Amino acid sequence: MSGKLTYRDDVLLMSPKGLERFVHRWVAMQLSSYVDHYEFGDASDMGRDVGGFVTAARHEGEWDNFQCKMLAKPLDAATLFEEIGKTLYFASEGHFTAPRKYFFVAPKGFNRGAEELLHNPERFRAMMLSEWDARCSRKIRTNGEAVPMASTLQQVIKSFAFQNVEGWDVDKMLALPGMNKLLADTFGDDPGEAPRGTVPISIANEEAVYIGQLVSIYSERAGRPYPDADAVLADAENGMHLTMQRRRYFDADSFRRHFRDNLDPGHLQVFNDEVHAGVFETYTSTYGFERLTRVMERAGAIEVGGIFGRHRRASVQVRQGTCHHLANEGVMPWTKP
Repeated sequence: MSGKLTYRDDVLLMSPKGLERFVHRWVAMQLSSYVDHYEFGDASDMGRDVGGFVTAARHEGEWDNFQCKMLAKPLDAATLFEEIGKTLYFASEGHFTAPRKYFFVAPKGFNRGAEELLHNPERFRAMMLSEWDARCSRKIRTNGEAVPMASTLQQVIKSFAFQNVEGWDVDKMLALPGMNKLLADTFGDDPGEAPRGTVPISIANEEAVYIGQLVSIYSERAGRPYPDADAVLADAENGMHLTMQRRRYFDADSFRRHFRDNLDPGHLQVFNDEVHAGVFETYTSTYGFERLTRVMERAGAIEVGGIFGRHRRASVQVRQGTCHHLANEGVMPWTKP
């Protein structure tokens, strides 16, 4: 990402609800970890802000809890006891299984007392068991009525994996996998430059459709049939032209692959739609080699919007090569009447 050196200030300025939604979007992107996800985050959330479900059993199976705390100061030990105590109490009441992992997302960090608990999980467990009445019992219910240490609650606390309680401050958040994609999408920052494509010497299988269409167009232009793309490439005039089309295709291919891994896929879809719309009238009013050349001219001249247009990250080659991808996908075949 080249538009900003850091998103630190952007994250620290989020509202409490904004942080919950941001975390929910990150959890939703973790497709290899969760089959489903849900944002709770209201007065009756039972200690849950965002849940990531490991299996289709959801709350009857393994799940991870994300508790979001956008506070004016670092999160303290009292809050750790209150929030985990609340979740484990409602788990002991049968509302859901105890979470597999528990993440405190607190951009402004944790004070010394909270850090001590996070770094010493067995001490945390022992203190919750021995100090439940003082630290947790009156923090569970909204009316402040005490919640005693029942045997079922005691068993849940004893079996809960306190070693899986983590604290994420803003710096740890920024280092999470896939975070750059979400940050760029959330704050609209420069997504950076995609690498140029590498054109293979031989025609690749992935090029078969649009290349086959171009062979037909070059055959019509030359007034004689070319048996294959290699025959076109060997031709002094049409070979140079086809070489340029392949360069455009692979620059667009590299662009797609790069941003598919670094941005929300919706940005690429918007870009493809805008290129298609921008050349549509030119495409539908022409045929053959004229269609090819005029669509390439038009694609090179159009101005796209969105994150790529705002930061001028879609080169002429990429816009032109996108037309070949649209041909490959059957959206805009070169040889269609």
